[in-house]
Amino acid sequence: MNQKVCIQRTCISLIFSVLYLLSFAQTRQISGIVKDVSGEPVIGVNVSVKGTGNGSITDLDGKFTIPDVKEKDVLVVSYIGYLTQSVSVGKQTSFIITLKEDTQALDEVVVVGYGVQKKRDLSGAISSVKSRDITAIPTTNALEALQGKVAGLDLTASSGKAGADLSFTIRGERSLKASNAPLILVDGIDYGTTLDINPSDIESIEVLKDASSTAIYGTRGANGIIIVTTKKGKAGKSKVSLNAFASINMISSYPSIMNGAEYAQLKREAYRNQTTNEYLPDEQVFTAAQELEYVREGVSTDYRDLMMSNGFNQNYELSIAGGTEKTQHSISLGYRGENGLFKNDNYKRLNARVALDHKLLENLKIGTNITYTYKDQNTRRDPLNMCNKIVPLSKPYDENGEVVRFPAPGYNSQTNPLVDDVDGAVKDNTKATRFFGSLYVNWNITKDLLFRTTLGVDARNKRRGYYCSANSLDGEGKDSKSLKEHTIESGITWENVLTYSKILGEHDFQIMGGTSTIYKSKEYTLASGKGQTYGGNIYHNLASNTKEVMIDSYLNEEKLASFFGRVNYKFMDRYILTASLRADGSSLLADGHKWGYFPSVAVAWRMNEESFLKGFDELSNLKLRLSWGESGQSAIDPYQTVGLLGSSTYSFNNDLASGLYPKTMSNKNLTWETTSVFDLGVDFGFFNNRLSGSVDVYKSYTRNVLMNRKIPSTNGYAEVMENIGKTENFGIDVALNSVNIQKKNFTWTTDFTLSHNKEKIKELASGALRDEANSWFVGEAFRVFYDYKKIGIWQLDEADEAAKNGQKPGDIKIQDTDGNGEITPEDRVVYSKRPKVTFGINNSFTIHNFEFSFFIYSRLGQWIDYEFNRGYKPDGLENSSSVDYWTPENPTNKFPRPNRFYGFGKTRYSSTLKYEKGSFVKVRDITLAYNVPSKVLSGLGLGRVRIYATAKNFFTFSSIDNYDPERGGGISFPMTKQLVFGVNLDF
Repeated sequence: MNQKVCIQRTCISLIFSVLYLLSFAQTRQISGIVKDVSGEPVIGVNVSVKGTGNGSITDLDGKFTIPDVKEKDVLVVSYIGYLTQSVSVGKQTSFIITLKEDTQALDEVVVVGYGVQKKRDLSGAISSVKSRDITAIPTTNALEALQGKVAGLDLTASSGKAGADLSFTIRGERSLKASNAPLILVDGIDYGTTLDINPSDIESIEVLKDASSTAIYGTRGANGIIIVTTKKGKAGKSKVSLNAFASINMISSYPSIMNGAEYAQLKREAYRNQTTNEYLPDEQVFTAAQELEYVREGVSTDYRDLMMSNGFNQNYELSIAGGTEKTQHSISLGYRGENGLFKNDNYKRLNARVALDHKLLENLKIGTNITYTYKDQNTRRDPLNMCNKIVPLSKPYDENGEVVRFPAPGYNSQTNPLVDDVDGAVKDNTKATRFFGSLYVNWNITKDLLFRTTLGVDARNKRRGYYCSANSLDGEGKDSKSLKEHTIESGITWENVLTYSKILGEHDFQIMGGTSTIYKSKEYTLASGKGQTYGGNIYHNLASNTKEVMIDSYLNEEKLASFFGRVNYKFMDRYILTASLRADGSSLLADGHKWGYFPSVAVAWRMNEESFLKGFDELSNLKLRLSWGESGQSAIDPYQTVGLLGSSTYSFNNDLASGLYPKTMSNKNLTWETTSVFDLGVDFGFFNNRLSGSVDVYKSYTRNVLMNRKIPSTNGYAEVMENIGKTENFGIDVALNSVNIQKKNFTWTTDFTLSHNKEKIKELASGALRDEANSWFVGEAFRVFYDYKKIGIWQLDEADEAAKNGQKPGDIKIQDTDGNGEITPEDRVVYSKRPKVTFGINNSFTIHNFEFSFFIYSRLGQWIDYEFNRGYKPDGLENSSSVDYWTPENPTNKFPRPNRFYGFGKTRYSSTLKYEKGSFVKVRDITLAYNVPSKVLSGLGLGRVRIYATAKNFFTFSSIDNYDPERGGGISFPMTKQLVFGVNLDF
């Protein structure tokens, strides 16, 4: 028995030993070397076993070793700048792998005017931002994703108001009176100067910056073009995507105003004897008995704190895309809801979009792209203006909890800002709908000849209703006010484009020609009045108004007919030529001036393709670009060439009568503002494009700038508008992209942009060197302040020197700019509102399944009109900004001495206090994200789950305390910081 058991145990041991040996034989260690196309070993290449965590990174000699590899395994070889390769293991134990260059970045398709081009073939200055970058940070306006990411684009948030728009220009400004906002095209159709479609619906955004790129758009291209291309469906299984986030909105920073004790001391200083420096008794300063009582009780009310609270923002975007080989679809829905920092400040937006593409025949394809948008916005008058000046020695509510209209004792002109928060006091609501769609037909007449016709329709309807009760801030305790505005805008665009493409040996050319017809109309109606009988009607029964009833309306129409063409030519894949011409005819201009012609030409040389650079293995791309072109600015309003009439009232037989009078002088010689731009650029890439970028230097000249010229009043007019000005613009754009570290489970990339722009006026009307009324000066920027320069406060030991200018210690000390010993108007200086430099730096890190990024944005060199400084009240009649003011005991150089006889406006040189350097550097976004591993999602039917948190605008650095200078100087509706939590799902 024992012998039998022993034999059994021996057999079992042998079986397990064989299985173990067989198992060991199935896995083995492999090794190899990775080389580039020139045969040189490459360090840092990631070589891993597909579907496992087993892998290695090549060493200094390009070698790698991986243990426990099976015969059926597949190696995945990846490295930045090269194509990812899959290599079957089989029976091999040693490998020699040659990397293949990835030309995808250069072969990437970029949308240009009326077509597309490979990035490698571009000869103009065009920046492209793809979908992954647009949705990398949570935004409700896709243009926000471009801030600091596109060199030459200066973009800022206008305020912290719910639904606030963005302000942006491309490569500075050109016009003195007309808009300098770029034109936005969505799928080739004019969308205006704002963008309100879902960010996740966008495939790419191209920014056309130089005239060789924008000239194809003629009179609409001088300010630059932003082309938005929306997503289309693709053949295959339907893909469902959800982009959702919610955020808490908090005031980012806000300067302080005085509390009760600080205000009381300010008033004491204002009433202080300026000669003996003795204080008056409080009874003579606080003459209202209750005000004196509040001082002694230490009463202090912060009205801003009573009115402001955290806001909330939520955004949901759902899309379904897919289709067959013949028909593809993309359907999306979006909702945005935002509650601002104040009551009755909120914004809602609903978007619905359908994109369909269908192949009727092998050479005939049709499609449509339709977007419908609904907006509902409640807004309000800025409450902070009154919050900041109402005396804090007050109680906003009575003993019954009711709002007291005039809570400050002795100040019956200071209305409690909380009156607008009373239910029914104010209603300011705007509702808007927009149908924006296009229908296209693509006909491949031959394999080389393509005809495309596109019909675009844009229909907008907006209604604004406004009502305020007599007890509101606007009602001023007198009469209620109500109005209703109704605006209907429509646009129809019909474009036809014929494109011929051909390759003959080393010659590659494309010829494009087309026509465009655009019709636009705007219909406006306004009805308003005061003294409405029943406030509950708000703005729905305007006929019940009993005072100052007014009706106004107008209709504007304009048409634009265009012919355009372009030739693209490439020789030996390295010498590139692009030339275009557009002719625009506009109904806005008089006969003989209706047509304008806008040519452009650009050349490019892909130097890295030349034989004399083939030996530079580190060089991946080097292209020189040179371009010139002209584009226009349609700065003329409808009917401006024929002269307009104005309405007026006058007394006739002791009755009020209405009449018309010639308001503007006609000028049938008005024409386009035209901008010529020269651009010299270089695109480069090193180390298989691990370091890549571009540098552009440009100069533009704008002629026929519209201005008003003064004329003798004997003509019946004081001025006439003419094309008489000239402006100039010079700048540098720099963009850099780098892959700093590329490891198996760790990557670090950096994107950097920098822009410098200097604009100046070259010529004004009648040869004048300055126009002080408009703050225009030859040789200076377009938007400037012109004033004296404060250099401090006169001190006690400078009394004699101050007296020479009729001043005394505690007064504002001004710079004697011309050094003649006197302060005269010639001592005023220019402060530019334009930044000298803007830059953005984005760093992204990937660690296993985690993502971390932070984005820094900066504007440097601009001056702002800081409203907070104007809130200093030296007479003590209102509450004041909390500032460092001069007293004999506090000899500061910041703000002048309080004086009850002089308010801010009457204080000599007080305007110089408002100018502050608006430079800032801010950490715009900090994002931490986690991508759920695919092996976890596979069983749940999910393709992708990304969970993230973002901190926006939490850190701002500037010379101004407790203020975000991006706001531009204003302190109404302050900027906000957001804490965002979101998720991206793909099914």
